[in-house]
Amino acid sequence: MITVSLRFMLYLQSSADLEMGKKDVFVEIEEGATFGELLEGLEHNLGPALAEEIYDTGTQSLKEAVLAIINGVYAHHNDGMGTVLQQGDAIIFVPLVYGG
Repeated sequence: MITVSLRFMLYLQSSADLEMGKKDVFVEIEEGATFGELLEGLEHNLGPALAEEIYDTGTQSLKEAVLAIINGVYAHHNDGMGTVLQQGDAIIFVPLVYGG
């Protein structure tokens, strides 16, 4: 098992699944797990409300309105859903804000 840290920005921080005021969440995953596998397990690891905001089970990908940054690099600049996660990786989820 390895541990990765997850940080949720903007309105994702106020999800009912997170403890109030908690900025970083640490999740244990299997060694060799991919970013896609982490997302598939979000509901189990963090709860349904947060998982629904981030992950589209139909397309098995991030929701279009959410960016993921893995160790300072956008996930899609790595191998996207196939990015193999390592011990200590830091993943930030940033929802896009629309309006005018």
